[in-house]
Amino acid sequence: MANISLNYDEIDRVCNVLNTSVEETLVPRMNEAQQEVDALLETGLVFVEASPALQAQYQTFTTSLKNATQSIIDYADQFRAIKESMQEMDADMAEKVKSSGR
Repeated sequence: MANISLNYDEIDRVCNVLNTSVEETLVPRMNEAQQEVDALLETGLVFVEASPALQAQYQTFTTSLKNATQSIIDYADQFRAIKESMQEMDADMAEKVKSSGR
């Protein structure tokens, strides 16, 4: 039989870490990298056809990475939803126990 243990504060903390890592670290660093690549391909590694192709490919890559960061936020949302569901279930069970003794 499974045991259940939830630490609501820890769930909230980890969810905040996940969201913060996306919003304050991952996406800003990807944007910085994109700007650096764009600058390089416009001034330091310039080819008539290859540079625009490299730039487009790197943009596609960056967009793909940014889309993947949504999965991190989705995990945080899922963890919060589990926590909230368990809090509601716990409160419902407590209410049923209290009302059955009346």
